[in-house]
Amino acid sequence: MEFRQLKTFRALADNLNFTKTAERLFMAQSSVSAQIKALEDELEIKLFDRIGRRVLLTDAGRKLYDYARRMEDMTAEIHSEMSGNKYSRGSLTIRVPETLASCYMPQIINRFHRVNPKVNLIFINCTDQQLREELNTGRIDLAFLMTDEIYLKDVTVRMLKTEKLQLVASPLHPLANMKKITLEDLDKQTVLLPKTD
Repeated sequence: MEFRQLKTFRALADNLNFTKTAERLFMAQSSVSAQIKALEDELEIKLFDRIGRRVLLTDAGRKLYDYARRMEDMTAEIHSEMSGNKYSRGSLTIRVPETLASCYMPQIINRFHRVNPKVNLIFINCTDQQLREELNTGRIDLAFLMTDEIYLKDVTVRMLKTEKLQLVASPLHPLANMKKITLEDLDKQTVLLPKTD
């Protein structure tokens, strides 16, 4: 297995399109196909399903993607260390709910990029499903959750702060004049909540 094949595989997994991948890597489309076929032959497993013009990752492809990303990050880190470059390189994949991202991430990103301008930040919406597996396999590096409590085996969990949640309603709504609202008061009410918070 060659590193260039993994790089091509990851680019195809990101684009899910042979033509776009070939353009991005400045390669002929036939070269992309040949490298993917060689990788599949060596691993003796199908990495992509080709359905008409659509290209989809298989379960095995998703597993390999995690390894390919980590290898690219380690290669960037090696180059950074060996060249004496003072800046870290690579990528940091973070799961974070949209509400937290919109409130806190702009300032954090600005500070982070001043110190680490060569690191690529990747943000994905957060759910607690498969979070332990994603953190332990390296698919993601960090996650933020809004929850009362959570325990994940083999994962370091730290509470950063307590957030005050507020219920917002029209002034004409029957609950608007109440001083205190319980969960029972919300029964039979239409409540709009973010999907993953």
